Amino acid sequence: MISKDKYIVVHAGKRDDYQVALALYEAGMLYALVTETYFPYDKNWFKKLINLLGFQSQINKRFKTGLPSNYVTVSYLAFFYQVLFSLTKNIKFDVKKGQLLGEKAKNLSVKYKVPVIAVNTCAAAAFQNNPIEPKILFQFHPQADFVKELFLEEMQLNPKSIKTLRQEYEFSLSENELKILSNEVQLATYFLCASSLTKKSLVFKGISDEKITVIPYGVDTSKFTFSERKQSETFKVIFIGSLNQRKGITYLLDALNQLKKVELIIVTRGIYDNSLIQNYNFPIDVRVDIPHEKLQDALHEAHCFVLPSILEGFGQVILEAMATGIPVIATEHTAAQDIIENGKDGFITPIRNVLALKTYLEKLQNDFSLVNTMGKNAHEKAKQFTWQKFRNDLVTSLKHLN
Repeated sequence: MISKDKYIVVHAGKRDDYQVALALYEAGMLYALVTETYFPYDKNWFKKLINLLGFQSQINKRFKTGLPSNYVTVSYLAFFYQVLFSLTKNIKFDVKKGQLLGEKAKNLSVKYKVPVIAVNTCAAAAFQNNPIEPKILFQFHPQADFVKELFLEEMQLNPKSIKTLRQEYEFSLSENELKILSNEVQLATYFLCASSLTKKSLVFKGISDEKITVIPYGVDTSKFTFSERKQSETFKVIFIGSLNQRKGITYLLDALNQLKKVELIIVTRGIYDNSLIQNYNFPIDVRVDIPHEKLQDALHEAHCFVLPSILEGFGQVILEAMATGIPVIATEHTAAQDIIENGKDGFITPIRNVLALKTYLEKLQNDFSLVNTMGKNAHEKAKQFTWQKFRNDLVTSLKHLN
């Protein structure tokens, strides 16, 4: 008999801070989480050992309070491929890891007749030749074919983008690997995602609108505290993210280049193309790999946060910035349209629109009272998007499905 109220969740790493598995566990709906690493920090013997060795900070990253380790099934072979990927950065090892996790989830699903909720990259292996329904795909990033087409378009329009966009995941895959990733959506029967843009990418692949539910992520506002901004002679704009053209950084730079008395703070890690920020006539302060407390300080220092992305699956940093009380300008290719009320707690722009970015930046620069009014509205809006709300909405969606 197929279980109608329990699910197996499968993903690599600490995807979305384990919130999907935690939601199901809290609701009594989790059969198992399948992943490659999860430490039994809820066991006294293990906690004592780790405290003795002094590895707490590393171990805590792969454990979630409230999600017992006895509900987690680890694939040690997938862990082995994760180690290989970490050492070599060869994408084939990352792909293999996802396949192994999906296969382990499928084996459990078929054996115990429990349906699977799989994130993309694990889903093809979890769903292929698996008779247990429903097959639920959590698409955490826009669908690969949609992404590749958009990036190819960007490379044609903006040759400066080629270097970093060619390093993106979708261009690192072989044709066969990309085909497997593309087929995930055809194997699934129901879809969850965190933004309307990701939903749009699924519709692009022919998925029916009514099969897709959008559930925006949450934010921990205790980690991003509110602060009223102080006016200064220089209008400070902050950008947080990888310094590459997927984030649309050149469009922000071109907009700021048309303004006076501005400064850009860039907080970055990961792919870093310094050539993208050359030859501009305003100060640019690049801060690389800074700790969390310094990130919050940088947000409090700035007057406006901008995320000009060509593409984001969500853009968690939008909510994090809003929680600190700063106006946000973000493109419609982020979760902005799911979060921001345009003109009240932020501004939404089309992608690649330098004029729109300039107009909104100038509006805030010329009316500082608007900075704090919108910032307060942004803070209040962020408080509505809790992780508890995400978990509740996820469970409600699954119960309606059943």
